[in-house]
Amino acid sequence: MWRAGSTVTASSKPVIELKNVTAGYYTAEGFKTLKKVFKPAITKIDLKVNDGERLAIIGESGSGKTTLLRVILGLLPPLRGDVVVLGEQIYRVPARLRWRITRQIGYVPQDPAKSLNPRLRVAEVMAEPLARTDLSEKEKAERIRDALRIVQLHESILDYYPSQLSGGMMQRVLIARAIVHDPEILLLDEPTSALDVSIQAQIINLLCSIHEKLELAMVTVTHDLPVAQYLADQAVILYRGTIVEKGPMEEIIAHPRSEHARLLVTSYLSGLNGLDRINRAEGVSAGIKRETQR
Repeated sequence: MWRAGSTVTASSKPVIELKNVTAGYYTAEGFKTLKKVFKPAITKIDLKVNDGERLAIIGESGSGKTTLLRVILGLLPPLRGDVVVLGEQIYRVPARLRWRITRQIGYVPQDPAKSLNPRLRVAEVMAEPLARTDLSEKEKAERIRDALRIVQLHESILDYYPSQLSGGMMQRVLIARAIVHDPEILLLDEPTSALDVSIQAQIINLLCSIHEKLELAMVTVTHDLPVAQYLADQAVILYRGTIVEKGPMEEIIAHPRSEHARLLVTSYLSGLNGLDRINRAEGVSAGIKRETQR
């Protein structure tokens, strides 16, 4: 059943919680004698996302964003620390059963063109998340139509292949696939980075609307501070695998505490003219505002 509501208020119930998490990868080193050496990508991460909350994970390339995503999705066991998703410590659950927890995460990957199987029609793409459910075929078809309506796509698109879609349409299909099974968490990996500037505002507005309609927790991973400001109320900033700043999005922009956060905010604001600087500092983008009013 779809969640419905006009106003979303984050509760104190955590849906994702990471406690002192360190994770990374093993590499082979040595010349005569090879040995496996652990290289941490994220270190001592403490992170909590409450039900209904909008959180941004902000970081440049190499900051550990991808590793953190993999840990949350149940794909990379941490070296140490606890990863709790919907009240379950997912890495204490056998890997073959872990999908029962992680399926409650709707995941939108970074590049739509590379993420959709070119041999599958949209109908087949949309049906994949419903494969392990008890829904009848009629109920599955209804779920798919509902998801397409939410992302503002006509159901005639079900017969299309990815090559027949624009970049914006492919991104909408990925978002629809992520919500079709009614998840409690929506995880977005750089949701606008692969899109033309003219399409980015549309997708941002769509994601804000989905969060309001479905009342789910939404986590946006991005290197782009403006995107984070539009899509999140809370934020953490990653730098070299550690969290250097966390708190309300507007407070970070107005009063950054760490040196890296100050550099990030200064770089962001220095690229704006006076009016846009005021608008964005108040959490309002002139571009998004115009798009909403159309």
